[in-house]
Amino acid sequence: MIDWFTDPYQTEFMRNAAVMAILVGVLAPTVGVWVVLRRLAYLGDAMSHGTLAGVAAAYLTGISITLGALAAGVVMGLLVAVFDRQRRLGHDSAIGVAETLMFATGIILISRNDRIGVDLTHYLFGQIVTTSTNDIIVNSALTAVALAIVVVAFDDLRNVTFDPGHAQQVGIPVGPLRLVLIALISITVVVSLGTVGLLMSVAMLITPAATARLLTNRIETMTALAITVGVTSAIAGLTISYHLATPPGPTIALVTVAWFAGATIASLRSGQSGIGSRPPRPAEPAGCL
Repeated sequence: MIDWFTDPYQTEFMRNAAVMAILVGVLAPTVGVWVVLRRLAYLGDAMSHGTLAGVAAAYLTGISITLGALAAGVVMGLLVAVFDRQRRLGHDSAIGVAETLMFATGIILISRNDRIGVDLTHYLFGQIVTTSTNDIIVNSALTAVALAIVVVAFDDLRNVTFDPGHAQQVGIPVGPLRLVLIALISITVVVSLGTVGLLMSVAMLITPAATARLLTNRIETMTALAITVGVTSAIAGLTISYHLATPPGPTIALVTVAWFAGATIASLRSGQSGIGSRPPRPAEPAGCL
């Protein structure tokens, strides 16, 4: 039985894949906790689609795919901020318009080159088994930066999430923190590029955090549970995909959904949606910028 878990990792490329899986399994749920608490799941999904423009542009110009994806994330964040200033629009409408612009631009860029559609497939759906040592170094650095930001801004993020009005009164920079969260989502999507892919990155961003949210209301505990779900899903999905010859990205995503299903059943049996006292809901949709 133990061999079933260890055999896939006898080769270097699978060990590299496991390291990348762990990085995504830690980073995405950590950021995802704040996305779930602030009801920004749609923003996470939109960011994963919008980043396609940066990936395609980077490919066409020959620059780093990582830089292109990060740049697209920044541009999309700025677009959402600009569109969100229109008071007649809801926050979801501002996000939807920005996503449409970025995603459509990405599709048009892809159409400009006959090979780009094939070459970008693993960025769309993930190709974790092609992870190189350089990929691990770059993504480890991005993960460390993102986690450091979360740690430093943890208390302010909590205050802004649950009582943005009071946070603003006491001098917490509410607006900049929203932009910080946009940046964190963008970094998470970039780190997920070669693992679960752009289109499936939302699975690791949202599902582990949503699973943890069903089981606890303490943010610290929720983060720990989300990371546990993320890491175990990443490794289990990678192992299962090896034995069943299925695509790793979608397999990892399905394992996260299995965790969510189990948490849903557990919460229904307990007769509540979380253990302990329920925290106050955010006073406003924190997706506005």
